[in-house]
Amino acid sequence: MPRRRNQTARKTKRLALCAVLCALGVVILGFGAILEVMDITTTMLASLLLLPIMLCYGNGYAFMTYAVTGLLSVILMPFSFAPWMYLGLAGYYPMVKAKFDRLPKLISILLKAILVLVALSAYFIAFYFLMMQGAGSLSDAFTLAFGEKGDPSWMGWVAVALAYIAFFAYDLLIDRLLVLYRYRWQARVEKWMK
Repeated sequence: MPRRRNQTARKTKRLALCAVLCALGVVILGFGAILEVMDITTTMLASLLLLPIMLCYGNGYAFMTYAVTGLLSVILMPFSFAPWMYLGLAGYYPMVKAKFDRLPKLISILLKAILVLVALSAYFIAFYFLMMQGAGSLSDAFTLAFGEKGDPSWMGWVAVALAYIAFFAYDLLIDRLLVLYRYRWQARVEKWMK
């Protein structure tokens, strides 16, 4: 009986911590919705909250935290880019990154680039059919999806290129944070989270 009580208490503590990190992730994505210039940055910051959960509790808790954070953000801020980017790419990326990094370097980079392309394409298609209701030309939709009304169409391509650059910088940031975590923070974080 005491063993079962301890397991229940441990699960409750894990769920409570995941809920707190979900709320923090939604707040961070909310800043991205308010400060539209920072939407990609806030998306990536919110997804970094999954790293300690993933490392201490496993992918199951991390995926649950990602799903709840993404769905709450999309419900609360449906017209912002940050929740959609979180739900479509950055949120689950820390969980799949480890699998990509086990592959040969060139294949890993190619798969990551394809992942970004699929996520951006899905965002564009969702934007075209949900926000524009399928009306208007695709070039106008592209400009509106990745820029502002009245911008030249090449600005959308600049935004896509910047998204790729930001994504690979984010990938490098995760690598550096994992090294820092293992050498400096792991003992303290795991002691607190267990």
